[in-house]
Amino acid sequence: MEQTPKANRVHIGFFGRCNAGKSTLINMLTDQPVSLVSDVAGTTTDPVSKSMEILPLGPVVITDTAGIDDTTELGVLRMEKTEEVVKKINLAVYVLRTDEEPTSDDMHWLGLLKQNNVPIALFINEINDINEINTENKEKVELNTANTDKVELNIADKEKLESNTSAYIKSHKGLSNLATVIGSADFTSNTKRIELLDLLGGLTPLDVEGEQTLLQGLVEEGDAIILVCPIDSAAPKGRLILPQVQTIREILDYKGLALVCQTEELPSMINSLTHPPKMVICDSQAFDRVDELTPHTIPLTSFSILMARFKGKLQDLVAGVNAIKNLKPGSKVLISEGCTHRRQCDDIGTVKIPNLLKKQGHTDLQIEFTSGGAFPKDVSQYDLIIHCGACMLTRREVLRRIECAVVQGTPIVNYGVLIAALHGILERAISPFIDEIKG
Repeated sequence: MEQTPKANRVHIGFFGRCNAGKSTLINMLTDQPVSLVSDVAGTTTDPVSKSMEILPLGPVVITDTAGIDDTTELGVLRMEKTEEVVKKINLAVYVLRTDEEPTSDDMHWLGLLKQNNVPIALFINEINDINEINTENKEKVELNTANTDKVELNIADKEKLESNTSAYIKSHKGLSNLATVIGSADFTSNTKRIELLDLLGGLTPLDVEGEQTLLQGLVEEGDAIILVCPIDSAAPKGRLILPQVQTIREILDYKGLALVCQTEELPSMINSLTHPPKMVICDSQAFDRVDELTPHTIPLTSFSILMARFKGKLQDLVAGVNAIKNLKPGSKVLISEGCTHRRQCDDIGTVKIPNLLKKQGHTDLQIEFTSGGAFPKDVSQYDLIIHCGACMLTRREVLRRIECAVVQGTPIVNYGVLIAALHGILERAISPFIDEIKG
């Protein structure tokens, strides 16, 4: 679980006002001091993310956000960062406290989460209620080494807490309409930790890979799959890139045979087999040469196209190819990378693709670049968006970017689709998925 890539984890965002108890709740749910806790309002400033495993959800990334009522000079910028989190998460936890009424800010952010179709777990911090019980039961309070009040609640106390929380919800009917599930607890105690985790684990995360796989419907037990992995100056030293590793693992999961070679060793690999391989999968940068070396009776595609199918909507990315022929001098093109790797002299995004476009006669283009989490809100200014395979982005983020382009009428393709099209082999590269694309 610790080795699960961030892009394949469920992303959970924690939201609420300053001092609502977000950080305390995170520490309680994870049973470890993940977030800094303080009585000082605004302790959490920028969103802070951490990968971990939370049962029953499994591997997750939790993001603690700044208070939505941050009134500092940097508050506006912090809210913009929080809005970006809303667009990337699969689940949301919104925090209120029983000693404070929900504000218009609370309702706005709950509405924004619902508008983005994010399942919401509304967790209410029992402040006044537990303090009142502590006062009534002073003789039962024990101070542990963490200086946290530990109270042994009797049945009457528990019923009182549940009754007060129920009354809080009923007095604010709008909350029930916005939240997917509602729970309450004293966040400084682990008493209801499992109960809250069960509520959270019962939600269906938005836009996660789930049971879908890279090679779904393509590989069966005993199939031989050849993976062509060039080791050039752009390849990371001493390891394969993530899509290659994921593909090898999936072939093994299907009890297939993963055969790995470099480009020029492909003919020897094919000839060494008693039966032709089920498929050849290559790095998109080697598409033209691998196409020459692979008999046309053997299906061929690339890691990038597999990722496009796995993470996003291959149909939309293939449809964007039609915009390539319409490029002319002065056309604006956005090339977007999902990660922030160190650029090499022959980097695919900043060097190879622009050079390939020039070679195909598309000169004097206005090319802009983004990387990592950066992606423009307004993409209507571009004539074409060229996106990487997005192995480091969540499916939700990839779908958001594709939708952003489609809604604004801007064609979008990914590296594999573009390179196959420019080499005139797109039809062959997408043939394993043609029924899905047409459907």
